[in-house]
Amino acid sequence: MKQCPQCGVSVENDEHTCHNCGQSLKKEINQKSSKNNNIKRKDRTNKSTNQSSNIKIRKVVPVAIIFFIIILLVILFFLLRNYNSPNAQAKILVNAIDNDDNQKVATLLGTKDKKVDPDEAAAYIKYIKKEVGMKHFVRDVRNTVDKLNKSDSSVASYIQTKDGQDILRVSKNGRRYFIFDNMSFNAPTKQPIVKPKVDTKYEFKSGGKRKTVIADANKTTPLGYFIPGNYHIDATKETKNGVFTGTLDFNFKNSNSETVDVNENFEEAHLNIKLKGATKLTSKSKKVIINDRTMSYSNSKEFGPYPKNKDITISAQGKAKGKTFESETKTIKASNLKDNTSVTLDFDSDEISKYVTKKEKEENSLKNKLTQFFSGYSMALTSAKNQSNFDLISSYFKKNSSMYDKMKNSISNQQLVSLQSPQVLSASKSGDKILTTVQHIDENGQYVNNEYELEQASSGNDFNLIKETD
Repeated sequence: MKQCPQCGVSVENDEHTCHNCGQSLKKEINQKSSKNNNIKRKDRTNKSTNQSSNIKIRKVVPVAIIFFIIILLVILFFLLRNYNSPNAQAKILVNAIDNDDNQKVATLLGTKDKKVDPDEAAAYIKYIKKEVGMKHFVRDVRNTVDKLNKSDSSVASYIQTKDGQDILRVSKNGRRYFIFDNMSFNAPTKQPIVKPKVDTKYEFKSGGKRKTVIADANKTTPLGYFIPGNYHIDATKETKNGVFTGTLDFNFKNSNSETVDVNENFEEAHLNIKLKGATKLTSKSKKVIINDRTMSYSNSKEFGPYPKNKDITISAQGKAKGKTFESETKTIKASNLKDNTSVTLDFDSDEISKYVTKKEKEENSLKNKLTQFFSGYSMALTSAKNQSNFDLISSYFKKNSSMYDKMKNSISNQQLVSLQSPQVLSASKSGDKILTTVQHIDENGQYVNNEYELEQASSGNDFNLIKETD
């Protein structure tokens, strides 16, 4: 069904005239047909135009994508070059040193085998600025990197101080992103060494960790490996005299070898001890007692070191005629301790003199008795040797003593040696034991000193010989 355009009545599709108003419907059909044809032609035209546009777009898109990728690659290259080219790598290190970036320098210089802590890096930075100069350092690094980058044969070179010491090793180490030479920057190392006079334990920080080093007395001991710098490392050291606080100081500028000497800068005091009223004490017997430790004394000896933060207790002792005498005891307060502290210890000289005088009288009497004893022994020894008869001298020995057996065997083996012109040089008595030194002439006509140990005899001779020492 369709509608009449004139009256709006519905008519059949195949009718050409409206049955109500007589309006012709053929023109409308033709108009619609024409309109439809125009629409179809327009659609075909649009379709053709769209197809042409699509073809052009398909040709342009790949070109645009390729151009975009090229732009990205160029941008990426410049970004990589800014951070990965040899000059860029060198610039990172130079800037870190110039800006005192201890942590960055520690990271850049650290290796798997040698960790560098920020304190080491700080010493390294100061050392470069003082011993090379920042302008010279920047110039040398750039020139070195350029030469290595352009060279096909050279793989490493060193930056040096004004004194010609190596301070930085620059080397080629493969490639980055298959484009740029990978540059490595390493600081050469040396071993600081100590040589303490006594066994010492050192504790300090190195490589970011606490480190302990045990050094034997009078032996060179390394503290580890350090990069160039002028170091003042906080440390403690422990000896049998106590625990000290201070620093371990060493400067690479002072070394032309693989090691550098350490200067120990600790809070320590040395003692110069003088003994007053001790002239009659034997030199070998003189001792000093410092903080309950007993040591041999010498007038020229310096004692220590000792920590300055603790009091020190000092006394002395010595022997005269076999008796031990003690000095006064002094306590030196920590506040009074200096690098070199002088101490004088007093003995009771009157007491010592009285005892020595008494013993000398006794010894003179003893020496006289021993002189008579050895004169008789000398004559008996000559007779026993001539007659090969041990009984002639047996009464001079303590039975079954080492000397008794020795002399008995000597006569049996005809090896007995005579004692000519004996002279008692010294004698001392302690309880029943007597020690004496006797000088005599041997069979070659030479003077010989022998030491004897005797004891008071219960009967017969005044003494009995126990043992002899040549």
